[in-house]
Amino acid sequence: MVLVLRRLWIQITSDRKRFGILCAMLAVGLLLWARIIVTSNLPRTAVANDPKPPARGGLQPRGGVWGTSDKHQGPPVRVEMSRLPLRDPFLISAQHFPKPTPVDMLAQDQAKLRRDTTENPEQAEARLIDQLRALIERFELEAVMQGRPMAVINGRTYRLLDWIPAIENSKIRFQLVEVGHRSVVLEFEGRRFELEMEHPGSAQR
Repeated sequence: MVLVLRRLWIQITSDRKRFGILCAMLAVGLLLWARIIVTSNLPRTAVANDPKPPARGGLQPRGGVWGTSDKHQGPPVRVEMSRLPLRDPFLISAQHFPKPTPVDMLAQDQAKLRRDTTENPEQAEARLIDQLRALIERFELEAVMQGRPMAVINGRTYRLLDWIPAIENSKIRFQLVEVGHRSVVLEFEGRRFELEMEHPGSAQR
């Protein structure tokens, strides 16, 4: 028996790498076995404190009111609340959001009426033409193509009958109605403007 054990020990220790792996596996197995033993034998008893009676000098509910003691109990205090709120939470503050006075509103209405009555249709048309011409001057005609009528305006390509929005006012749009040799014609509500590559914004007469 001793000879068999000695031979087995020589076979195990002959390879150091295999012997090290065996020792590591044995150590891990012992740790797992110890953990199983510890977790399975936990004590299952609980310790509870004895309930303490409430102190006599503490706060006791008396007369339906909490927070009073037997020694310092006074007469009940009658509290009446207002039925109507003192301040409307939905009321807009006139200090932070002032409203225009009737005098200011009347002055604005009179100024608007005076401007409308003194300006005749010809003057209004001339003022509109000046505004449209100012918008046309913001356009820059870069290239034109007559085979398939196209024009490059401000870096974008437009075909015939396309709508071109103004730069500062997107509500105003001009329609490309003609493409010439070095110019194009833009139209807005029947008013035509010629945009040239050298002199942009000149109105067509």
